[in-house]
Formats: sequence, C-alpha cells, structure tokens
Amino acid sequence: MNINVIPGLYTLVLLLALANCVRETDFSQDNTDPNTLVVSGAFSDGAGPHVLRLSRPGGVKRQFFESVAGAQATLSDEKTGARYEYEEITPPDGSPLYYQLTQVQGIPGHVYTLEIRLPGGETYRSRPQTMPDRIAADSATVRGEWYTTANANGTIVKEPYAYVYVYSTAPNITAGRYLRWDAESVHIFNELQKIYYPIPPPQLQCFIPSRLSDQQVPVADLSAYQSGARISEQVGKRFINFAFEHRVGICVYQRSIDRDAYEYWRKIGQLIAPTGTILDAPPARVAGNVENLTQPNRPALGYFEVSAIDTVRVFTQNGLLGDEFLLQNNPYCNYDWSKWPPVNHPECDNCRLLEGATLEKPYWWE
Repeated sequence: MNINVIPGLYTLVLLLALANCVRETDFSQDNTDPNTLVVSGAFSDGAGPHVLRLSRPGGVKRQFFESVAGAQATLSDEKTGARYEYEEITPPDGSPLYYQLTQVQGIPGHVYTLEIRLPGGETYRSRPQTMPDRIAADSATVRGEWYTTANANGTIVKEPYAYVYVYSTAPNITAGRYLRWDAESVHIFNELQKIYYPIPPPQLQCFIPSRLSDQQVPVADLSAYQSGARISEQVGKRFINFAFEHRVGICVYQRSIDRDAYEYWRKIGQLIAPTGTILDAPPARVAGNVENLTQPNRPALGYFEVSAIDTVRVFTQNGLLGDEFLLQNNPYCNYDWSKWPPVNHPECDNCRLLEGATLEKPYWWE
C-alpha cells in the first residue's frame, strides 16, 4: 500500500468515529415520567427554616411542576438518633406549597438522612451525608461590567450587568474540602408620592428579593489550592436597570459541601453552560442522592444537600458601579396623567404588585 494513503485513512476513520458519537437530540420528546418525584432541598448548620420542595415534572411540553402534598418528610441524625418532622406549608398567596423544618441546627461531624413517605406509600431516602465544617468567606464585591453576546443576525450586543464576586482563604487542610456558592439580591422600590389623591395615602417602600444567577454553578475543589491561598469566584450577575436607582443589598452564601454534592453540581453546571463543542456533556439526567426504596429502579430526580453555610453581604446603588454604568435621569416611576391612577406603571402606585415584594425590611439591612 502506498504509505502516503495511510494518513488519509486515519483521518477518515477518525471522522467516522466522531460522526457515530454525535447523535441528534430531539428536545421535543417528553422522556420524563410525570410520576417521577423531584426533590429540592437543603439542611445546614444555620437556624433555618430549612426548606424542602417535592414536585412532579411536567415535562418539556407542559413546562409545569406540580407540588406534592400530604407527604411525610423526616430528617434523622444518625449520631444521636434524633428524628425531626417537616411541616407542610401552603402559602396564602397561592404559590407552590413546600415543607420546612425549624428550630433545628446541623452539627459538623453528624450524619444526616432524609426520608420521604408519599401519600400512596412510596418511600424515598437520601444517602447519608456528614455535615462538613464551615469555611468562612472573607468578603464580597460588586462591580459593573459589560456582557457581550451575539444576536441571531450576528450583531454584537453589549449590555450592562452588575457582577458579584466572593473572596475566601483556603483552610489549613484542603484535601476533601469543597465549596459551592449562590447569591441573592434585595432592592428597594419606592412608590410615587400620591399627590393625585385628595388625602394622599402613605408612600410605601417595598423590599424586592431576587435570585442572582448566571449560566454556571460556581463550585470549587479546594485540593487545587495551597493552604492560605486566595480564592476568588464570580457567583452571579444582574442586569443594571431601575432596581439600582436605590440601594441594593446582595447576600452571597458560601456552602461547604461533600464530594458527592460537588460532583452533582459540577455536572449540572456542565449541562447548563455548554461550550458549544462536541466535547460538551450530552443532555441527560444527572443522578441525585435520593433513592426510591419502594421501586429501586426509579430514583428521585434532584438533590438533598447537607452543607455548612457562611454568608457575606455587600451593598451598592447607582453611582457605585462605575461611571460607564450610571443610570440617566429617567426614573422608572413617573406620572402619566392620561389614566387613573396617573402613573406609568401600576406597581408605582402599589409596590406590593411586584413579585416577592414585602414591606418588612430584612433583618440584616443596614
């Protein structure tokens, strides 16, 4: 055989192998059993309340998750033998029901297990997890940055975002230590002064919570760090809009987790933030840690996490994100005398119309 043909044959074989590995994925197929249990919850070393959500997947077509009512959920401390019962909570505003555990605080070194019994008798149990020691976070910062994307016609779009970063110090022992972060913000929303009423009612101020997210799940394997090394992580971002007209408080939660939780969230991150290459993880279920004792071949989806949490907070507002990100003198709430009440947005007359709005100031607000 001519030796000059051999490289070409190798190339052909490689292309055929890659073509065989890449399969078309039909995302319109509803492959999830609607009777599958989805578990989302966490237990920490904080005072709580510790929230547990149980639901059934609606699938691709329905885009709806139905809450599971009437379940019995019990948390067990295997070291002491104590058992704690969750309480079912039905919010008065019609939002999905959930289960919560109060007056219980996790202890580092103790092993915890969650057991769930559904109304039909089906029983689930999480794999035992040891509460890790808490790793303290040092500080958090927030700064304005431009987020660059390309739209459908290829035009480059730059949008202003507030990026949140957390800073920590690697502990003396880093082997077998793992971290995960998430963050939320709370901003002030002031109603317009109601000068259009004969006797103006009080001008209310609402506090609006919001989760901060990005196309990532920030996690870290601390074995990659030397003891005392600086750890820096981007934990979320928020579009710079009217929320920054007034003060914004941002809470960053640093969660010390075990290896199983680290691997779970790392795989979730790979699925939701693909790189756009053939090396991306294919769309698939990520195995959680809640087993079905009644039907072992049908485990629950989701994850029940045991973690030790440290919280750091930072405040910002218009003018503190950099000169490039100043909001112009065009307030979100303004008068529109062509209608009644004469405001340009209904929430400017009643801020409680905003999702999650409350008149109660967070206990940590400064």
